[in-house]
Amino acid sequence: MRLFIAEKPSLGRAIAASLGVVKEETGYITCDNGDVVTWCYGHMLELAEPEAYDEKYKSWSFDTLPIFPKDWILIPTDSSKKQLDVVIAQIKKATVLVNAGDPDREGDLLVNEVIEYANVSNEIKDNALRVLINDLNPKAIETAINNLEPNSKHLPRSNAALCRSRADWLLGMNLTRACSVLARRKGHDNVLHVGRVQTPTIQLVVKRDIEIANFKPVDFFEVEALFTHADMQFKAKLQNEARIEKKEIAESMSTNLAGQSAVVTLCETKRAKSQPPLPFSLRTLQEAMSSKYGYGAKDTLDIAQALYEKYKITSYPRTDKNYLSTNKEDEIQLIIDNLEGLNDTPLAQWASDADISLRSPCWNDKKLEGAAHTAIIPTTRAPDLEELSEAEHNVYTAIASRYLAQFYPTAEDDNTTIKIQSGEHEFKTTGKIEITKGWRVVLGKEKEDGEEQSLPELTKDQAIDCTTADVLSKKTSAPKPYTEGTLLSAMCNIGKDVTDPALKAKLKETAGLGTEATRAGIIEKAKEREYLTTKGKNIVSTPLAKMLIMALPNRVRDPAITAIWEQQLDVVQSGECSVDTFMAAIEKTVQGLIDDLKSGKEPFTLSKSTAPACPQPNCTGFALPLEGKKGNAHQCHVCGVKFKDDKGKVGKAIIKIKKLDVKK
Repeated sequence: MRLFIAEKPSLGRAIAASLGVVKEETGYITCDNGDVVTWCYGHMLELAEPEAYDEKYKSWSFDTLPIFPKDWILIPTDSSKKQLDVVIAQIKKATVLVNAGDPDREGDLLVNEVIEYANVSNEIKDNALRVLINDLNPKAIETAINNLEPNSKHLPRSNAALCRSRADWLLGMNLTRACSVLARRKGHDNVLHVGRVQTPTIQLVVKRDIEIANFKPVDFFEVEALFTHADMQFKAKLQNEARIEKKEIAESMSTNLAGQSAVVTLCETKRAKSQPPLPFSLRTLQEAMSSKYGYGAKDTLDIAQALYEKYKITSYPRTDKNYLSTNKEDEIQLIIDNLEGLNDTPLAQWASDADISLRSPCWNDKKLEGAAHTAIIPTTRAPDLEELSEAEHNVYTAIASRYLAQFYPTAEDDNTTIKIQSGEHEFKTTGKIEITKGWRVVLGKEKEDGEEQSLPELTKDQAIDCTTADVLSKKTSAPKPYTEGTLLSAMCNIGKDVTDPALKAKLKETAGLGTEATRAGIIEKAKEREYLTTKGKNIVSTPLAKMLIMALPNRVRDPAITAIWEQQLDVVQSGECSVDTFMAAIEKTVQGLIDDLKSGKEPFTLSKSTAPACPQPNCTGFALPLEGKKGNAHQCHVCGVKFKDDKGKVGKAIIKIKKLDVKK
C-alpha cells in the first residue's frame, strides 16, 4: 500500500481527489489502486521541555546550565494526538511512504519527524518518496504525482530544518533561563525570553525607537532660484558641498543672485526604460500590503495561504522567489482568459489588453535553480471574487496585477537634467516626461519625491536670467518608525546594516534573520510576549523590550551573528555540512555564552529593581509581589520567605512565582 502523508487536510483531500477517492475514513482516505492519503496538522511533534530529560531541570538555576540533550525527545502537541495516532497506524500498514509536506524545509521535516516517530524499518525509510506540490489544482497535482522523487534527495533540506529547530531550542532554553535568573537576582519579576531570531529582531525595533526618541532636528537652509527662458519659468536648487546652517548666509546668497545673468552648463535628456516589477515573493507581498493597507505580516501570510489552500486561485505562498519557470508558459493563456472573465473589474480590462507574446525578465530558469517553488501568481482555476472577503480580494488583486504587468511593454520616460552656473554658484534641476505608460497602465506610477515641473529646451553655454532667489527653511528628519513591511525588509537584508568589516565579509548581501516562511511568526510571537506592539501602521518596542535589549550581551542580540547562523543552515541544506558538525558548533557557542554570563565576562547590564530587599539575614534576594494576594504581600525570589513590604514576616514557604521555581 502506498501512503501519502500530507502537511494539512486540504492538501490531503486534493491529492486524494487526484488519485480517485474510494472512501473517506476518520483521518484518512482510501483511493484507487489501494493508495491511501492521510494528513498532519502542520507540526504534530515538538521538542520536549528540559524537565522531560531530567527532573532537576524543573528548577531554573545556573547550576544546571547549559542543557545539551544527548538523545532528543519529540512529544505530540496537545492538538494533534488523535490524528497522530491515525497517521502512525497507516504508516505501519504501508509498503511505500510518500512525503507530501509543503515544498520547503519545514514541509520536509514535519513529515520526516512523524515517520521517524513511527519507528519504521530502515528499508521503508530509505525507499520513501517525495511529492512537491506548489499548486492545488488537479492538473498540477497530477503532474506532481507523476514525477515523484526519492525522499532522500531532499534529506539535506530536512536536516537544515532539524538543525534550525534544535539550535533555536538550545539557545532559547539556555539563555532564557540564564537571563531570567540574572533578572530575578536584581529583583525583576519577568521571564526574559531570548531567541536566536526573535531577540535580534526586537533589537532592530528598539534601536530605531531610541534613534527617534533621541533625535534632535537641525535647522538648515536651501537657496532655490527661479529662472526664465522664452516666457517659461522653472526652479533650480543651489548645489552646496556643505549644508547651509546659518540663515543669514543663505539670505545673502539669494539677494546677490536675484536679477543676475547665468549660463547653462548642461542640458541633457536621456530616454529611460523600466521593466515591470517582478511578481511577488512572500516578503515583497507582505511589504506591499503593509504599505498600502496596513496589513500585518501574519495577516498577509494567512490571506495568501487561504487563497492557495482554500480557494486554490494562487500558487504556493511561502516562497522567497520572484521568478517564474519557462515550463509554466503553457498556462499563460488560461490564466489570462480567467482574469478576462472577471467582468466589470480592472483585472478584466488589463487582461484583455495584455500581450501574451511579451516576456519580461521574470521568466528565468537560472534564477530558480535548486528552488522548489516560484513566485506567487494566479493559478489556472477561475476565481470567484464574490467568495472573497475585502482583504482577500485586495491581496488577490495585487498578485494578479503583478502577473498581468509582465505582459505589458516597458515604461519609458525622458529624464532631463539641467545645470546652470551663476558666478561661483551652480544650480541644478531635473524633470521627467512619461513617453510610454507600458506596465504602469496596470500598476500605476511609483511614488516620487517632489513635484514634476516642465523644463524648456536649452543648449550648453546659453545665457539665462535668474528672476528671483528664495531661501527655503528646512529641518533634518528623524528616522521613520518601522512598519511590519519595512521590518521584514530589514530582517531580510540585515547584511546591509552590518558595520563590522570581518562580519560583513562573511555575510552574503542577501543573508537575513529567519526565512521567508518564519519571519511573520517571529514578529507575531514578539507581539504576544509584549516586546513589540503596533501603533497605526507602525510597529514599536515596549519598555519590556528596551529593558531586555539593554541588558543582554551584544553576542546574544547581534543580528549579524544570527544571520551567519542562517547562512550555515544553507550550507547544511546544500549537503556540505552534517547535522552533527552544525550542532557541535552551536553547543560550543551556547557553552561559551553561559560561561561568560556566569563569570560576568559578558555583562548583564540590567539595573537593580526598586522592589524591597528580603528581610532575611545574609539573603540578597528581592521581594516580588505575591500572586493572588492583595495589598503589600511579597515573597523573596531567592529564599522564598513571605513578608509585607514593611518587613513584617507572614511566614516562610517556597512557592512557584509565575510558574517558575527559581533558585539563587
